[in-house]
Amino acid sequence: MAAAVELGGVGAGDVVLEVGSGPGTLTAHLLNSGAEVVAVEIDAESCSHLRGVFAKAIENGDLTLLEGDALAINFPAGITHVVANIPFQISSPLIDRLLKHHRSGRGLSAIVLLLQDEFATRLAMLDGPSSRGPLGITTAFEWQVEAERIVHSHSFTPAPAIHSRLVRLTPLKQGYEMPDGMAMPNLKLARMVVRECFVERRKKIRNRITVIPKRIARVKGWYAKAWRAAAKAVLRQENLPALPTGWYEARPEQLSTTDWLVLVAHIEAYKEE
Repeated sequence: MAAAVELGGVGAGDVVLEVGSGPGTLTAHLLNSGAEVVAVEIDAESCSHLRGVFAKAIENGDLTLLEGDALAINFPAGITHVVANIPFQISSPLIDRLLKHHRSGRGLSAIVLLLQDEFATRLAMLDGPSSRGPLGITTAFEWQVEAERIVHSHSFTPAPAIHSRLVRLTPLKQGYEMPDGMAMPNLKLARMVVRECFVERRKKIRNRITVIPKRIARVKGWYAKAWRAAAKAVLRQENLPALPTGWYEARPEQLSTTDWLVLVAHIEAYKEE
C-alpha cells in the first residue's frame, strides 16, 4: 500500500480521498504521509474499527470518516488526490463519478486505484484494439492513464482468485494533443458519440455514426436532426484529414483515441447552423 501512496505523490497540505478503507492499512500509510485523509467506508463494522484505531487522527482532524456508499455520498470539494483500494464491483461507476467530480472544476492532481488486473488492462488499453472500450477511450480524452505494478493475490489475506494492478490517472493539464490543424471538439459530445457507437461494437462505424447519441440535446446547439445531417455529410466524404483511410468500415475498437476526437471534430464542422 505504500506504493500507492508514493504513486499518488501525496504529502503535507494534500487532502486525499480513500474509498473502501476496510481495516485501515492504506489509511495508516496515507496519514503517515502528512496528508489529510477523507475515508469513505460503507461497512458499519469496519467503520467502528476505524474509529477505534484512528481515534486520535479523527480527533485532530487529520482523518474524516464518512460512513456510506461512495457511489451516492457527496465528495468534499477540497480533495486534491484519490488513493484507494476500491471494491472491484464498483470500479466503473466510481471512476465515472471521480472524473465528473474533476470535470466540475474541483480539480484533482492524481487518482491512484488498485483495480482488478483485467479491468486495469481495459482502462489503460494495454492490449491495443482488443482492450479498447468507451471507458478507456473517453478517460484518455482528459487523463494520462498509467498501468503500474501488478499486485499478486497472495499479497492479501484471504487471497482473492484474481490479481490486481495499481493504476495512476493524471489530468492532461495542456489538454489532449490534436493533429495539426484540427480543433478539439466538444468533449461532452465526443463522450456521447463513443458510448453510442460501442453499444453495438460489432457493427461498423458507418452503421453506428448516424445513430443519434442519447441526450444529444444536452449539448449546446445540437439536436437530433442536426446530428443526423452532419453525420451523413461526413460519411459522403471519401477522405477526411487526420483519419485513416476507410475509417467508416472500421469497428469502434479499431479507432484510436485520436481518431475519435478527429471524427467528432469533422462532424462538428459539417453541422448546419
